[in-house]
Amino acid sequence: MEQLIEREKRPFLKLLVIILTFVILVDFTIFLINRYIEGLSPYVSTILTIILVVVSCSYILIKYFSNYLYLIEGNELLFFRVIGRRKFLILRIDGADLTSIKSYNKREEYDYNFTFDKKGEGVYIGSCLSNDKEISFLFSPNQDMLRKLRKMAKKRGEKNG
Repeated sequence: MEQLIEREKRPFLKLLVIILTFVILVDFTIFLINRYIEGLSPYVSTILTIILVVVSCSYILIKYFSNYLYLIEGNELLFFRVIGRRKFLILRIDGADLTSIKSYNKREEYDYNFTFDKKGEGVYIGSCLSNDKEISFLFSPNQDMLRKLRKMAKKRGEKNG
C-alpha cells in the first residue's frame, strides 16, 4: 500500500523572495571575500561560491519541490522523499517497532525527529523504537493506511503484553 503526498501549490512570491535572498547572500559573500581577504587564492572564493549555490539550491529543491511517499511493504513502513522521478529513502520502520500513532495537536509540545507533513488536516504523530531509543515522526496518512498502521502498532502491543 502506498500514498503520495504532493504539495498543493508552490508559493510563487515566497519562492522568488527566497531565491533572491540566496543570490544576494552569495553575491555579498563574494564581495566580502574579495574585499577583505586579499591573500586568499581565487580558487577558495570559487569553491565557497559553489558550496553556497549547492546548499541554497538543495534547500529550495527539498523545501518547495519535493513530495513524500509513504509505503507499507510487507511489515515495514517506508518514507521516501520524491524529487522528480527520484526517490530517496528517509526512514524505514519495522512494523514490530511501531509503538503508537495518534492525532497531532498543534497546541501541544512534541519532540519529533522527522516531519513529513505538518500542515493541513489529518496530521498524525507516530512513534517507534530504534536501538532502544524512541523516534517520533509527523505524517498525513489516508484512512486505509492509518487503519493498517494502527493494526501493526496493536500487534506490537499484544506481543509485548
